[in-house]
Amino acid sequence: MISQPTQRLHLRGFISLLTALSFLIMTVSGVILFIAPQGRVAYWLDWSLLGLSKSQWGDMHITTSLLFALAGLWHTWLNWRALVSYFQDKVSKVLALKAELAVAALITLFCTIGGIYKTPPLSYLLDFNEYLKDSWIKAAEDEPVISHAELMPLNRFLQKVDIELELALAELEKQGIKVEGPDQKLLDISRKNGKSPAAIYKLLKPLEGQTTPVAITDPASAQSTQAPRLPPVSVPSQTVQLPAAQQRWTAELVQQQFEGKGVGRKTLAEICQEFHLDHAVISGKLANKGIKMTANDTLKKVGEERGELPIEILKIILAGEKR
Repeated sequence: MISQPTQRLHLRGFISLLTALSFLIMTVSGVILFIAPQGRVAYWLDWSLLGLSKSQWGDMHITTSLLFALAGLWHTWLNWRALVSYFQDKVSKVLALKAELAVAALITLFCTIGGIYKTPPLSYLLDFNEYLKDSWIKAAEDEPVISHAELMPLNRFLQKVDIELELALAELEKQGIKVEGPDQKLLDISRKNGKSPAAIYKLLKPLEGQTTPVAITDPASAQSTQAPRLPPVSVPSQTVQLPAAQQRWTAELVQQQFEGKGVGRKTLAEICQEFHLDHAVISGKLANKGIKMTANDTLKKVGEERGELPIEILKIILAGEKR
């Protein structure tokens, strides 16, 4: 009998298919990441698409991008002679397609530099990207109350938002939320109960500032410690005024109030409207700090231009203004 020859792997075909498939997956994951919410919002809402979280889509994009780059280099090496002959006139032995190469290089350079400095029309695409990411925020609860709050243990998170642990545990039990202990991370609690960290916080938010009532079990003790009742004393009603220093914003108050709240997407016009500020006065204050900011500029845009976080720009705007 004549043995069948062993079929070998067709190297060029294999590399071509590997390049094409990795490019396909890389493109799909890139599109998903383009429309996905910002990281802080994605983790707070426990966002997922097709069963994969944003971090999983990001990891997939990195690995397939690396695979595409390696396959592309291998494909180029296998077809180097054909590639060189494509750009070389066989008769004159000089470089052909000069105009085409120049135009392709200019387009690539424009997209590279334009993406860095956000020049039109590429800036429109980047602005659309920001719009898509921000569109996932439907309500105030969708904004993380604290940066990376989902990674905090429950007891520490409750301390940050001024909720007593006993009240929180009782409310969660009432709502059917199972908690293994106060040291369990908020994200773990939410996932094991099929809810997002934002949904857990929404259940607990009404408890902010409340205290656990103290139960007295010994009536005799209660009677002995109870203060004698005094007749009511009428006190003229008056408005309690805070000291002048507490009526104005400080950099520390801005940091405490707005850190991790996504203020970067707000424009100067929105900030002036929200805090009842005079746009001309604020523009002058920014100008004194060497900051040129139009009404439609976002804190993020100005912060990136200055190499600062958006909240630092907000501190300049609000510092000294009335609360």
